[in-house]
Amino acid sequence: MGIGRCRKSWRLSGNILTRQMICLVAALGAAVGAAVGCAAIPARAELRQGRPAITKGPVLLRVYQDRAALMWETSTAGACKLHYGKATEAKEYVESTPEEVSYEVKEDNKTVKRTAYIHKVWLEDLEAGQVYRYRVTGPEVRSRAHRFRTVPVDTDKVRFIVYGDSRSNPKTHRKLVELMIKKKADFVVHSGDLVSSGSKYEQWGPQYFEPVKGLAERTPIYIAKGNHEGGSGNYEKLLIPQGQKNSYAFDYGPVHYFCLDNVSRGQGTKERLDLIVRDAKDSSAEWKFVSYHIPSLNFGGHHSTWGRPDALPKLAEAGIDFVLTGHSHQYERFRPIEPPGRTGQSYVTYITTGGGGASLYELKPTEQHACADRVHHFCLFEIKGNKLKMKVFNLEGKVIDHLEITKSKGGLNKEYLQTAVPMEEMQRYQQENLRKKK
Repeated sequence: MGIGRCRKSWRLSGNILTRQMICLVAALGAAVGAAVGCAAIPARAELRQGRPAITKGPVLLRVYQDRAALMWETSTAGACKLHYGKATEAKEYVESTPEEVSYEVKEDNKTVKRTAYIHKVWLEDLEAGQVYRYRVTGPEVRSRAHRFRTVPVDTDKVRFIVYGDSRSNPKTHRKLVELMIKKKADFVVHSGDLVSSGSKYEQWGPQYFEPVKGLAERTPIYIAKGNHEGGSGNYEKLLIPQGQKNSYAFDYGPVHYFCLDNVSRGQGTKERLDLIVRDAKDSSAEWKFVSYHIPSLNFGGHHSTWGRPDALPKLAEAGIDFVLTGHSHQYERFRPIEPPGRTGQSYVTYITTGGGGASLYELKPTEQHACADRVHHFCLFEIKGNKLKMKVFNLEGKVIDHLEITKSKGGLNKEYLQTAVPMEEMQRYQQENLRKKK
């Protein structure tokens, strides 16, 4: 539950009364902290003095039916324990082996060396559909108690959020997160670009971990790596659990979701597209989603065409329903794309959701768009069986786009299909769009 700030204030006359009030507030704060067993959040001055503190997280990296991965960072060395258990009792624990990270920051026109310690653990042998309580303790550190729920075995419904490109503007990002918290999603997907420069370790706290507080402790955020995360390894150290890769899949009820890294070096476009196709064909889920950072279809900002000319036909052949990407800082939902011949292939809906906080790009709606807007936003999906609803919210919490579709025998409803654009036409317009850009 988030803590609100009271804008109203009162003036007190006299220094004695002021001191009394300050002491009273401090005493009450200490009492409350002791009652709930929580350490106070250290001030920046205390962090500079090297006081022990949990400086990032804890955050959920992955949550499955029987296991979960978590991460946190401390300012001092030493193993920590993550205590966990069902309901209100945290009887079991796992111990972390921290990874030391050294970096430099500018303070008072001087370069100062800093050291941080990243902790990542897996909780194993969990029960599906159960609420677990957890807390981190370590050398002179103690987190608040948090809760998360494992993925249930038998469910035909799910609620999740997709957004991206939250870098550079933590205040805007935080406003969106505060709205997201109220939606009580089962999971969140981020389409990449968490920070302005991933090689600058000092950016990860203020640009990502601080804005997602109150959300990431209890809701897993699955990320498709963005180009701004860079190749320094900081992204992997902080956000990829042990034993997992940058490209990965997960399931929740009627949804199968694949997050692809299409920005890192070392793998060709064809290999990455084949990876998506194999993963989708191996799944029998009712709804199949894919997220990667650089779009295959995008008519604003970068005008990206990742995977062209193979992406559109291959993803239709694989049976994908939705492809959600970022990179261009805007919102655009394209009309569904009608595959050639209409035989055994899916009508894919492409969405660019790059409005998580970064400066917005210019965008002109086209006939191929179902909706296009230059706006900070996030997408909320609610799926129950064969019925899907999507609402897109702006910073004020207002709905800027709304979609409802159903499936029957694996195919989408006729009303939605009637809005489709033939793939050949979309590819021709894509080519014209690229010429205009040049």
